[in-house]
Amino acid sequence: MDRKRLLYIVAAEPHVSPFDVNLAYDAGFDVVLPYAGVKAAAVRGLVQDIMFSRGPKGARSSALMIASADPAEAEAGFAAARKALFDPFRIALFIDPKGAYTTAAALIAKLEALRRAGGSSGLEGAAVTLFGGTGGVGRAAAGMAAAAGARVTLVSREAVRAVSAAEEVKALYGGTVAARGAAREAERAGLAASADVVVATGAAGAALLSAATVQALPGPKILADINAVPPAGLAGVDVRSDGAALPSGNVALGALAVGDLKNRVEMSLLRDMLGDGPAPVIDAAASRARAAALLAGG
Repeated sequence: MDRKRLLYIVAAEPHVSPFDVNLAYDAGFDVVLPYAGVKAAAVRGLVQDIMFSRGPKGARSSALMIASADPAEAEAGFAAARKALFDPFRIALFIDPKGAYTTAAALIAKLEALRRAGGSSGLEGAAVTLFGGTGGVGRAAAGMAAAAGARVTLVSREAVRAVSAAEEVKALYGGTVAARGAAREAERAGLAASADVVVATGAAGAALLSAATVQALPGPKILADINAVPPAGLAGVDVRSDGAALPSGNVALGALAVGDLKNRVEMSLLRDMLGDGPAPVIDAAASRARAAALLAGG
């Protein structure tokens, strides 16, 4: 009997992102079932219901995606899901906190490629400054950049938020990053001037560096902005930029270039869950590895 391929997407928020639902259908799932308002404590029981309802042979036709926006909440749910699995009832698992891991993975892969194109050895030893780094993408990117050997500074307008985010990066991903508060643009400009890579990972529409500041930054640097919603986080970085040279001698990386790779990463990992082999368990490291592989493969 051919079984329908089912994907359950759980999030602690009041709704599940249509972005993930759409990509899951496009990846080939027959049915996508969004479960909103699911906290980590409820995940174990949900996983067991998914596993047992279809029997040992049918379990592989079911998959679970943890998509809670807060990385700590998502990781707690993911840990509970992994703990619930045992032979012969194994379903595929994937964690991507509101797209943060696949987005951060695409960003880091792009940054490493641009650094290598400029003659450097990826992010090893690079000074990376993340503005608006307290969100899910910022925290994930900080962890991935630190894992790649970068010297990371996570910046927020409020120092206390930066410190809290840096502590969470350490707890979740094992990376040590510096935390800085910078409420005024002059402070942010100073931090950007001393960095090799400047990244805006703030909320949509959050302007972090003005055009005058961006134009005055000494190069060579990579200036990356993941925000596609006007105004830009880094003024003057076009959303379509994919290594474009700026008049200042710096290089720009825009949101659409990162987003294109992010979509490919998520689609690829969703398709992995549809396979007939052993059920995969897809974590942040798997997203990072897939982004690098897809970028290397063209």
